[in-house]
Amino acid sequence: MTPDPSPVPMVSVVMPVYNCARFLAAAIESILTQTFADFEFLIVDDGSDDATPNIVADYARRDPRIRAFRNSHNEGIVVALNRGLDESRGHYIARMDGDDISLPDRLEKQVAWIDKKPDIDVLGAALTYIDAHSREIGLVRHCTLEKSILSQCPLLHPTVLIRRESLERHKLRYRQRYNCAEDYYLWLEMSRHGRFAALEEIVLRYRMSEGATRVRRLKKVLRATLRAKKDAVFRLGIRPRPGDILRYLQECILLLLPSRLILQLYMRRTFGQSPSLD
Repeated sequence: MTPDPSPVPMVSVVMPVYNCARFLAAAIESILTQTFADFEFLIVDDGSDDATPNIVADYARRDPRIRAFRNSHNEGIVVALNRGLDESRGHYIARMDGDDISLPDRLEKQVAWIDKKPDIDVLGAALTYIDAHSREIGLVRHCTLEKSILSQCPLLHPTVLIRRESLERHKLRYRQRYNCAEDYYLWLEMSRHGRFAALEEIVLRYRMSEGATRVRRLKKVLRATLRAKKDAVFRLGIRPRPGDILRYLQECILLLLPSRLILQLYMRRTFGQSPSLD
């Protein structure tokens, strides 16, 4: 970890980026214009070969809250995320992606809430979906804490605020074995030690484009999710409910289908239709 004598910020915003020049400026601006000012902004460029490094460097020159890091080659989001965590100094970790847009009062709302709840380790929130042109798709999604954690991922990763002390106390990081579902396995691990909560308010605009991982690598996401669920039972000792087992089997069957059909089913289940991603 690089030593830094400056005051410890309340929040470390960790944003891994890779070849997202088209949307990057809007993502960065959405953090720099937050109503809450006590943060550092860690941007980890994972070996981009488009204009991403130049955009990051330009913003870093203009705003001292940005701490920019660059991997010499593309190592994947898990490595980039963990580098951001290792370099962070804040009491809380806020996640951000290079193609999303945080609402202006996101950090203010989340910090104010979690500060009053010292027993909460991770705070999520709701998000709304936008397309490649930043147009609202017409869907709001909430965290699903009321469901079994083995049924589906309980938190919306781009919205979370994590208490860093909880990660350090239990020596937790994202794991490469669950790449594409790295957040899900982290929540499974954390569920044994801490508590989650979620705001019903929207704090982020999540971009659904052809480059989004959930669209581009849907089968890989599904495989990683199944691996996380299996290991949660056999490695972490989380006991499944009958409904969890049924859902696991259904998802195994999904893997037998063509990727295009899985994407269509996912889009219809999530949006009720197949929105344009152009």
